[in-house]
Amino acid sequence: MHPFRNLLLISMGRADSFEKDPNPEVWGMLFNMARLQSLLGFLYDGILRLPEHQRPPQALMEKWRKLAEMTADIYRRHQERIWELKPILERAGLRGCILKGTGLSRLYPKPERRMCGDIDLWVEGTHKSIIKAFEGIGYPLHDIIYQEAHVDLFDDTEVEIHFHPSKMNNPFMNSRLQKFFWDNAPFQGTLTYPDARFNAVFCMAHMYRHYLVGGIGMRQMLDYYYVLRELRPEDRAQVLNTLKRLGMGKFTAAVMCFVQFNFGLEDEYLLCPADREYGEKLVNDIIRMGNFGVLDKRNYSSDDESRWRRFVRKNRRVFSNFKYFPGEVIWSPFARLSQFVWRLCNGYL
Repeated sequence: MHPFRNLLLISMGRADSFEKDPNPEVWGMLFNMARLQSLLGFLYDGILRLPEHQRPPQALMEKWRKLAEMTADIYRRHQERIWELKPILERAGLRGCILKGTGLSRLYPKPERRMCGDIDLWVEGTHKSIIKAFEGIGYPLHDIIYQEAHVDLFDDTEVEIHFHPSKMNNPFMNSRLQKFFWDNAPFQGTLTYPDARFNAVFCMAHMYRHYLVGGIGMRQMLDYYYVLRELRPEDRAQVLNTLKRLGMGKFTAAVMCFVQFNFGLEDEYLLCPADREYGEKLVNDIIRMGNFGVLDKRNYSSDDESRWRRFVRKNRRVFSNFKYFPGEVIWSPFARLSQFVWRLCNGYL
């Protein structure tokens, strides 16, 4: 068993120790992998479970501890800012729900160990009504695209306002996806969290889009592991049917392979049988590219990159997966062009 997978299982309480005692070089590799996959906080708990003789060298142990505490500090700050969001939404006359990292961290045994970036807030209403509402209370939105925008609410925490939780390149599949979101919108009260059935579709769509565009990491797969464990048995068939109707059947089977192989997920929690061929590709891509493709040179841009070169580079990246997911990939250039036209017509460029 690879030491990193071994450490993952230890951190999840599925193993007690390494099969082979790691030396300092192995620990250096594990630290770098954990950093690139944004799992330092989560894996630190695994280190604390280890017998003394299997723990990392003292200097690395201390460095890892400090970074894990920083993750916990960010989590606590996010929780404070979420409480402050509620009166802001009330003043704007809006309702919203917390998506992605900050929302999913509550599914973890220790939520404070899940590294979070910004706060993603899906707000009820059309994009124009939402923009107007925030402007009305003195918080104009900026960097506006079809899916989301940024708003400067806090000095120490970024907030993204989502008009749509996620999107797809294929306009027909995207229409179905948006219908699912609005039919299952979790807007109950001023501020809330989605349920597991919503997350099972939303998180898969989010991973699918990012995998094709730039890459995803093991942290997103770990999120989905916990979503699957929370999902009620009677909802699994409905979730799978929805994902298939959205053209994500093959990707779902690949994700099942990933979470079963790396996290030891039991068959009873799987949405469908695992696909080994697609799953092995997904595993290799995630390990090779790092969290959100941080190591993938196809995602790198230069300061003088023109819009046309960016358009070509990003589409070339997406088309590398044409063999596996042609139904979504073929629409990529048109989706990017429509995004540009939408921003141009609405004055958001």
